[in-house]
Amino acid sequence: MSLSQSSRALLERMRQLIAHATEGEIRRGVTSDDPSVLRDDALGLVREGDYSAFFAPFDWINYEADIVIIGVTPGKQQALEALLSFRAALAAGGSLDEAAERAKSTASFKGGMRTLGARLMDHFDLHLLFGLPSTLDLFGSSAQRAHYTSVLRYPVLKKSGNYAGDIRITARPFMRRMIEETLADELAMLPKAWLVPLGPNALRALEHLAAAGRIDEARILGGIVHPGGQQWNRYNVQLDLVSGDAALTVPSGANVLRRSAALRAKVTALLCE
Repeated sequence: MSLSQSSRALLERMRQLIAHATEGEIRRGVTSDDPSVLRDDALGLVREGDYSAFFAPFDWINYEADIVIIGVTPGKQQALEALLSFRAALAAGGSLDEAAERAKSTASFKGGMRTLGARLMDHFDLHLLFGLPSTLDLFGSSAQRAHYTSVLRYPVLKKSGNYAGDIRITARPFMRRMIEETLADELAMLPKAWLVPLGPNALRALEHLAAAGRIDEARILGGIVHPGGQQWNRYNVQLDLVSGDAALTVPSGANVLRRSAALRAKVTALLCE
């Protein structure tokens, strides 16, 4: 459980800025719907047209994990919680590693995302594949087996709002670099881990790396709807709570059914090995 050399250098570069900013400055700067000097300039990493990325401490890696749960990119609220946790740990005398670990664990896949995500994973018997009573244990008693990350490690915004991903996630130059460099290097540290992308856009990024030979396609358990949205009609389709005909009337319902069938077939085959 540690930091890569490049992550350590970036954290060292940002730590004084974060430590010296007040909680109010961080809160206002990160959550602003308007341009922000702190977020967009001081913490800013890259900008391409309407899209930009800024730094928040999501660098800590659990090298002991055998299951990686992968979102698209942290949102502003997650970034805020990570920055404030990092700042508080440093103020309490914690080391850089301790502060980074605290920030990552505090801000990753919180609240309802955990319970809904576990319900979806259990529906496809991932808990059986992992040897767990429920995948909810990955956020509790079996958390040491899990690593939480995003295909775009640092928060990405579209204009000043959260970016949720789209079909061009691997086409935009800075997003592609973040996937091919940052994410690929991170997953290379966990070559035997199961990879569980949440949502079609995270899956697209992993399929891009698999096609390039950077990760093992056999380790990807993709097809689960991202649990962070409000698309309950899609969740109901994936949980088989909606009949086949009705499911096809749901926006993207056919795609949800297709990805669900592929994931169930893959898990079933793995359980039979």
